Amino acid sequence: MEFEEFEVHLAATRAKRAGLSGPEGFEVFECRAASEGELLRAEGALHAQLPQEYREFMKRHGGGMFLFLDLLPVVGSGDQDDDLLKANLQEFFGGDFVAVAPVGTGDWWGFSVIDGCCTDQVNFWDHEDGQVQFEADSFLNFLVREGLRVGR
Repeated sequence: MEFEEFEVHLAATRAKRAGLSGPEGFEVFECRAASEGELLRAEGALHAQLPQEYREFMKRHGGGMFLFLDLLPVVGSGDQDDDLLKANLQEFFGGDFVAVAPVGTGDWWGFSVIDGCCTDQVNFWDHEDGQVQFEADSFLNFLVREGLRVGR
């Protein structure tokens, strides 16, 4: 999926939600965008090059709530305990997986790391056995299916 198609899905979802109210103080799209410098610092600390689609999304839209997903922001804020580095440096010591979104059960969605580069596909990491399973062929496809719930 290209960004243009993704943006069409995002605009359609936002239009459907226009006028709907949620709990006070709850944003369905938080948009904690990351700068190029913040992404480079994260890659250095994680010893992994992040996928281009993910990098571009984080610069355009950022982490935080993305409707039905909680995406780790690259850099946390005062009210955000977890960010990309904190979560990964605490949970994934081997450097072979970069978590980007908690599933809510102790499991994570993220990228496998091979030779210092994250794969483009999104995988599911099971906290009970450490097994990694294929989830989506790209970050944007993952966001559309899991975040926006298009095509479900």
